[in-house]
Amino acid sequence: MSRSYQDPLLQKIADAARADVDPDFDFASPGPIPWRSTATAVTQTRVALITTASLHLEGDRPFRTLEELQGDTSYRIIPQDAPTHALDLAAPYVDRRYIPTDPEVALPRRALANLHRQGKAGPPAPRHASFSAGIIHPLPGLADSAASLSAIFREDAVGAVILFPTCPMCVQTTCVLARELESRGFVTVAITLVPELTRIVGAPRSIALRFPFGAPCGDPGHGALHRAVLLEALDLIASASEPGTLRESRLSWRRPPPTAPPAR
Repeated sequence: MSRSYQDPLLQKIADAARADVDPDFDFASPGPIPWRSTATAVTQTRVALITTASLHLEGDRPFRTLEELQGDTSYRIIPQDAPTHALDLAAPYVDRRYIPTDPEVALPRRALANLHRQGKAGPPAPRHASFSAGIIHPLPGLADSAASLSAIFREDAVGAVILFPTCPMCVQTTCVLARELESRGFVTVAITLVPELTRIVGAPRSIALRFPFGAPCGDPGHGALHRAVLLEALDLIASASEPGTLRESRLSWRRPPPTAPPAR
């Protein structure tokens, strides 16, 4: 029998998945949370980004988000230096609300590079990754993708990964990916827009932001806010001491960020 949820948003998400795809759907709850500690300062750690914004370069193989109702668990590589105009922002599965205006709201490559130039973050990875939205059943597909992506991140000397969900179900995706990557030796922080779902799935480290779906890093053009979100994630890498740490963000949508604490 399918589980019921006290939280109204969780119940709404589950009901939609059961009505449209799988009548027996329940959120993933894979068990004990993996944990990777780090002794390297975050200002020296190479950082990769993962988004579920369904981004890819023009000419890349499209996601099958609209054809595979269970979810397309493959990923596409987004180079750090790829210009915005090289992204296929007109793909039919890209959220139209914020991302075409400014992809930084879901994949803050420019913000990360700016923090590195300021000495507040390690160097950006040369390659980041984008998954598709709407993955109903994350396993075993995401485990396979994480194994493949781990090889790329190791080649790029990545030490930490920050994950950005863009839809309600995407929170499950980023939690599962964070777990899989952490178990393979990467320190992870999963941004969450549905902290109640993050608690069910379990992620090594999470930051809860009360931002709209589609823009987990802040509103378009708000570079200061994008950088502040990244700084909170980096601070959590430095300060979290146990698996399952979930911290409420101090940041607000479309407001100037407060003075951020220095990344340790």
